[in-house]
Amino acid sequence: MAKNMHIVILEPEFGDMEAQFTSAMGERERLENDYYKMTVAGKVYDHLFRKVRIADVCFVFNKDGYLGVNTTGELFAAAMAGKLCFSLHPKTLMGTYPHDLYDEPSSRKLIHEVIETPEELLKRLL
Repeated sequence: MAKNMHIVILEPEFGDMEAQFTSAMGERERLENDYYKMTVAGKVYDHLFRKVRIADVCFVFNKDGYLGVNTTGELFAAAMAGKLCFSLHPKTLMGTYPHDLYDEPSSRKLIHEVIETPEELLKRLL
């Protein structure tokens, strides 16, 4: 393994609201909560400008092909910054998870390679 290598994984940040929210909840449903609605923009800003910007690569864990709206924004930011972008699944589906999804082809164009597991990605990068 390369010296001084460290991996940062971005995941949904619900802070003290973790028990109320799950990553399976749709963004529309989460936005019904006033506190979440008030704080989400700051969290998105933090991901885009403090974390995605300094990353070397982007790996989207798009289970079943699903991309949430915030993850899609992060993917576009990574692409604009010239990052290599990988995904778990070849599809890029948006909408309300899991039953009301539609294909989003513009996001798919930003994925350089589909990697079946995070372990495979690590092997690929080393």
